Amino acid sequence: MSKIFDSSSNEIWENAANFASFENTRPLLFRDDMREQFFRWFRIKPSDNVLDGGCASGVLTRFIAKGLNTGFITGFDISQHFVDFGNQKISEEGLSGKAKIIKEDGYALSFADNSFDAVINHTYIGVLSDVVAGMNELVRVCKPGGFVSASCSGRRGFTKVHWAGDNPFPGEARLMELENKRETAWQGIYNADTLKQDDYWNIMRYPRLFSKCGLENITIHPYASGFSYNDSYWTDEFKKNRIQAGIGYETEMSIEQRNDPAFAEHDFMPADYDELIELYRQKKEYLLSNLQNDECWEWEANMHLIVTGMKI
Repeated sequence: MSKIFDSSSNEIWENAANFASFENTRPLLFRDDMREQFFRWFRIKPSDNVLDGGCASGVLTRFIAKGLNTGFITGFDISQHFVDFGNQKISEEGLSGKAKIIKEDGYALSFADNSFDAVINHTYIGVLSDVVAGMNELVRVCKPGGFVSASCSGRRGFTKVHWAGDNPFPGEARLMELENKRETAWQGIYNADTLKQDDYWNIMRYPRLFSKCGLENITIHPYASGFSYNDSYWTDEFKKNRIQAGIGYETEMSIEQRNDPAFAEHDFMPADYDELIELYRQKKEYLLSNLQNDECWEWEANMHLIVTGMKI
């Protein structure tokens, strides 16, 4: 008899296509100079056959592929938009011999039992309507002696560090005020019920979740991401793309949300959106005009966790 589980989160993600959101944020976490460390945390060897669950546009997939030699990584996602975009990026970066992304339902993976040396994901299991069912599938396809890992970012319950700098964009204080107000409204609207998420198994319970799903030798690795436009690690090309696409994405999202009456019901009015959109426009222009001579040193940092367990 087939198992019964709640797969309603598939409805949320099967048509997802918000590429900019992933391509402008995940590289801040998965930096080339940290690849060796992530391989240790994920327990990946360069020869491993790796699965990346719910990989979206494949930022983590490509990051791991660059550290493999004889190994291979397969990413899966339920959105065909992400699959197509991700495979295009894999080809553009010359990684087709080490990586691919395929369309899969995470609750019913097509892979045989014990197929992968290591199974990883970033923020995938946290958006599922049935976390245990999704996690059990990841464990099923991992080989005995292999490792299953979950990287997760703390949006709720973890303090974000932000420093506006000594010479910030003139509208920075008001921009932050409006962003915080919108975030409060967003959390009031998009809760676990509306997002079809299994809120019980939040990231604080991941170690217990791993144990429940039969994994042993469980470890927890905290790490942080940080970004500044003054940071010499990032290329000018990446910074410009983050300004154009990142702030552009925030602007497009704000334009779309402006017409949603639910935000007004949560005290974020169309007039607030008008002001927010204008401030995004001004900040985008300011950053592009001052990329080479800005001494502001605005920066931000966020906390993340990797939980890893061994399949016995």
